[in-house]
Amino acid sequence: MNQSKKLNVIWLILLILLTVTSPSYGYNNETEIQTVLLAESLIGEPFEQGGNTPEEGFNSTGFIQYIFREGENIVLPGSPSQLWKLGEPIERSEIQPGDVLFFTGSNNLIPAIYKGDNIIIVAATNEGVVKRNIVEDSYWRDRYKSARRYTNIADELNPVAVKALELVGSPYELGGNDTNGFDHSGFVQYVFSEVNKLDFPRTSNEQWQVGMEVDPADIKSGDVLFFQGSSVRLPGIYIDNGIFVIVTTNGVAIVDLETSNYWKSRLLGARRFTSNIIEEGVVSNPIVEKAMDLLGTPYNPEGNLPAEGFNTTSFVRYVFKDTLNIQLSVFSDRIYEIGESIPKEELQAGDLVFFQGSSLIPGIYKGNGMFIVQTTEGVAERDIESEYWSDIYVGAKRVTAADIYYSQPENYRENDNSVIREAMKYIGTPYLLGGETTDGFDCSYLVQTVFRDAKKIYLPRITYKQCEVGETIDFENMHPGDVIYFKGESQEGISHAAIYLGNNYIIHASGDEGMTTISYLGSYWLGRLAVVKRFDSLSLRLDSKVVEEAYKTLGVPYLAGGNTKEGFDYSEFIQYVMKAGLDIDLPRYSSQQWALGKEIEREDLKIGDVLFFQGSGKVLLPGLYIGNGQFIIVTKSEGVAIRDLNISDSYWTPRYFGARRYENQ
Repeated sequence: MNQSKKLNVIWLILLILLTVTSPSYGYNNETEIQTVLLAESLIGEPFEQGGNTPEEGFNSTGFIQYIFREGENIVLPGSPSQLWKLGEPIERSEIQPGDVLFFTGSNNLIPAIYKGDNIIIVAATNEGVVKRNIVEDSYWRDRYKSARRYTNIADELNPVAVKALELVGSPYELGGNDTNGFDHSGFVQYVFSEVNKLDFPRTSNEQWQVGMEVDPADIKSGDVLFFQGSSVRLPGIYIDNGIFVIVTTNGVAIVDLETSNYWKSRLLGARRFTSNIIEEGVVSNPIVEKAMDLLGTPYNPEGNLPAEGFNTTSFVRYVFKDTLNIQLSVFSDRIYEIGESIPKEELQAGDLVFFQGSSLIPGIYKGNGMFIVQTTEGVAERDIESEYWSDIYVGAKRVTAADIYYSQPENYRENDNSVIREAMKYIGTPYLLGGETTDGFDCSYLVQTVFRDAKKIYLPRITYKQCEVGETIDFENMHPGDVIYFKGESQEGISHAAIYLGNNYIIHASGDEGMTTISYLGSYWLGRLAVVKRFDSLSLRLDSKVVEEAYKTLGVPYLAGGNTKEGFDYSEFIQYVMKAGLDIDLPRYSSQQWALGKEIEREDLKIGDVLFFQGSGKVLLPGLYIGNGQFIIVTKSEGVAIRDLNISDSYWTPRYFGARRYENQ
């Protein structure tokens, strides 16, 4: 028998003896062998920083991750300090094959699989996966720290925590609540729904309200930790020993609360969700609870707050704003457009029920045939099957998790689209026709301001003029960030503008609603749809030096004879930017500027050309062409400003005189 075969036989005999003779301590010997055999099969695989597969190589922790993931279907952290915090601590005298031993490295702990007889299998920095004797090798002997056992980890942790660990590495997706991608609250909803097989609240606000408060000193595996985000609570699932799982922009990740100053400083509290608590939370819906708190609030046709009273619609609006942070329409028929239609026999707590009075009357279904509604006698409970209410019953709607999500401003504040992020800054701003300050503005000013600040796109002030620029888009091809223009109710002309958010939701400065708000794109708005515009192509070309220099002067006031950023007149503005941007010296007066350069036809204009307009008398007024039919010019009212050439501007377009192109262009 050759040497190789002898060694194989000896190894098999030792393996059998180990299986038969090793003490169990409740530990699965078959598991020991499988774990060790898998580790041994990887000896010789290369070391790779961050690696956790044979194909790419291993670092020390990635090696342990792979062994337990592939051999035992156990997900473990990729950080050695986090790995050390999980599992069952084992005394050195009780170490068995398959346990993980930890050694002190130069920067981090080094984990290794224990084979038995003082042999470990470890991914070493310079040699890849190797065997080492921790008694004979002084390097490992002197650095031993402790041991952990992971095989029974699923029995030691709450099933919710185990499920959360299984999802580590799943991608982040705004609004996601399945394995294709998660946001923070969607991840928690998915885990608890999968484990408990029960409906679980979708939003972090609901989750916070439904769960049982837990003292931070008493947090257990499976509890939910809540952290303060930029504008909303961020939930994560507690695993054990300071470790929790939470969604980050890089996906579902494991975090150590004790070592992460970022998360530790933002911890708001913890909640516990047992099956009983979840069931109770669903039945005692927070919407119903808030409505019940308002019983007896007086009727006030103009009221919007408990202290002043409600009308039928403002009562429902107040409840949904307080509990879900969504702003329903002031018009009950537009509220009726959102959500899922529900048959009467399938009503659940928190559904909206509608009745026909002089206008639609909304109420909140409580359960067991009772609902809560604002009456002339105050907020009251009523029987949906009573003769009066049954006769005027119209239907019911359930505001879905998607409706809630897309109605909440905080869910857009980290949106990939800068236009949408910018627009959310103005939620709640009062509506004022012609207004141009944060004290109040109208729809076109919102659109103009948002595109200017988010993308350096300068749009006309008036809605119908905005419609004349940009790219026209078919309604079915709309993308978030496009602008929808609507006709008036009684006239054909454009009268309103809104920024599309996706999923049939818009943000707009609404005169009807009295503020900048998120609204559902239902039949009322669809019936007035005029045109959809995309303005991406209108971004300023700041890669052009002359445009960049002109852009820096926007807002500089008009000053007769001025030629500095303290103030400009018409011709000296052009003289200044052509020198600063293109190092071209132009004369002081516009007539002299016109006499120089190459004459350019309007259809051949390029960025950096100078346009001339006829002013009073024979004076020419020059401006800098910046592309997309726009130019920068000095105005007496606004100073240096952007204007449009390709629309029916009542002042500049009729005065267009010609264009010149100068050297160095």
